[in-house]
Amino acid sequence: MGRVWAIAINTFREAVRDKVLYGVLSFAVLVLFFTLALAELSLNQQRRVVLDIGIASISFFSVVIAIFLGSSLLYKEIERKTLYVILPKPIRRWEFLAGKYVGIIVTALVFIAIMGAIQLWVTAVQADAPAAQLVGLPLAALALLAVALWRAKDRTAVLLPWSLAFLAGAAAVLAGTDVAVAPLLCALLLVFGEVLVVSAVALLFSSFSTPFLTGAFTLGVWVVGRNADLLAAMRDRALGPALAGFLRGLARVVPNLHLFVPGRHALDQRAAMPSGLLDYVGTTLAYGLGYALLLFAIAALIFRRRDFL
Repeated sequence: MGRVWAIAINTFREAVRDKVLYGVLSFAVLVLFFTLALAELSLNQQRRVVLDIGIASISFFSVVIAIFLGSSLLYKEIERKTLYVILPKPIRRWEFLAGKYVGIIVTALVFIAIMGAIQLWVTAVQADAPAAQLVGLPLAALALLAVALWRAKDRTAVLLPWSLAFLAGAAAVLAGTDVAVAPLLCALLLVFGEVLVVSAVALLFSSFSTPFLTGAFTLGVWVVGRNADLLAAMRDRALGPALAGFLRGLARVVPNLHLFVPGRHALDQRAAMPSGLLDYVGTTLAYGLGYALLLFAIAALIFRRRDFL
């Protein structure tokens, strides 16, 4: 595990230094703040606009991050020929691949935590939380980050605990309003579960393909997976027996990513039932983890047999 964690840390450091990641993060933040302006244009649906568009934006941009990192990081190691220096060392290929995967997941987790914290803060603004808390939270988060970066030997190491602390603080502020916090946190957990699967898909294609094809294939799997329930319900009368059968078979093979986006109202309804919300989130995350492990095993087998000479 030490070798896997060392590769994961280096992967995380490389990822957080990528300017593309900061560009996506900045654009995602602007979208979350823009939901406040969109909410004012709606008719008595301000909270629904802020929550629905915000969670959907976090889900979409998290998938973009997963596809980008999964399709580029492994290829960079091959292109820069650093892989030829690493593999002769006492490290197995599957350990190297596992380290890359864990590094991508940790990077996505930091992204989701930061975006989730901003989403909860924006929701608290819309819900008329106390002004002192709304002003104090971002100031305290920025001050904590500045102190942590100043004191830490490894500045990238502070990002994960800081982002989780920021998320916890935003949840505490929102808990003081009439907005239910648990369904929103569960929605963020489901976003993370989807990222687990999408990152594994990207790593699978990246083990034998180029970044462009990896991104295209992973995006295609994501689109099909998001519509898996719809494809499985296709009727022969509408498309013909051959095409409808192919789509139904495709829906059974690809991961059902629609499970990770049940909708805020569905989560609210499950939250009203005893253990309903926890049961759904737990089983869905278990499904995502199992699918991700299967995809990783296939990717490790392909990567093991790949010739880099």
